[in-house]
Amino acid sequence: MLIRMFMLGMAIALSFMQSIMTLAAGSPDEASGEATYIATDYAFKGPDRLTAGWKTVTMVNRGEDLHQIQFIKLPEGKTAADFRAEIAADPTRLPRWSQRRSGPNSAIPGEQALAIVYLEPGEYVLLCGIPDKLGIPHVAHGMLKPLHVAAAPPRSAETPPADQTITLADFSFEFSQPIKAGTHTIHVVNKGSQAHEVVLVKLAHGASVADFLDAFRPGVAFSPAGKPIGGLVGLDPGREGFFRAEFSPGHYGLICFLPDLIMRAPHFTRGMLLDFEVK
Repeated sequence: MLIRMFMLGMAIALSFMQSIMTLAAGSPDEASGEATYIATDYAFKGPDRLTAGWKTVTMVNRGEDLHQIQFIKLPEGKTAADFRAEIAADPTRLPRWSQRRSGPNSAIPGEQALAIVYLEPGEYVLLCGIPDKLGIPHVAHGMLKPLHVAAAPPRSAETPPADQTITLADFSFEFSQPIKAGTHTIHVVNKGSQAHEVVLVKLAHGASVADFLDAFRPGVAFSPAGKPIGGLVGLDPGREGFFRAEFSPGHYGLICFLPDLIMRAPHFTRGMLLDFEVK
């Protein structure tokens, strides 16, 4: 009897220690270098905690509209509730204290987009800034998720490898070299004085970026002129990020939809759009 009670006590103790070690290590989503979020109309499902460093973030769109994920770092003293309050007061712009840390850009329903972003320790919100049919950003419909980013070992600061670079400026895109067919990890560097984004579009046969913009309607996910296939959401000046996409031979485009700080017009109206071909 005493032996049986001793063995039972040991089993409980070992189970307790294992639970403590698991909590200390963090959940698989929190501690790994990868995270997946499911986007619907209008919410995100995915990890509430991540560790700092470079994170490979996949967004799977299971909604009926276009969606994206913008990581916003909150400055010290600001909370997700503060962010919600400012968006409720004016959904047309982000709070002036928002810090853009990018994220996977637009994907149509049933598809996904992948970005690699650097997250410092702190508090964040994830949001979708794409507008609905009435021009109201999805974040104003509640498409916002708080996120805590915990400190991580120094090795997490190692920059991911890439085979192509896109440089962002006011107001242009520049490739380091022509893109060939295949899957590419693309390094994006913002050398402009404003936040910029990369919306990657696979164009329909014979269509141009101008045709895509002419056909684009908020709240309508599909266009006869082409489809968004990812890229990077807003990136603050001086920052960098990565995205991964598969390129088949054909025509593509890059677009920045972010508004100019002075004119309030989208950057593509100032020439921040680019047609290119993949062979």
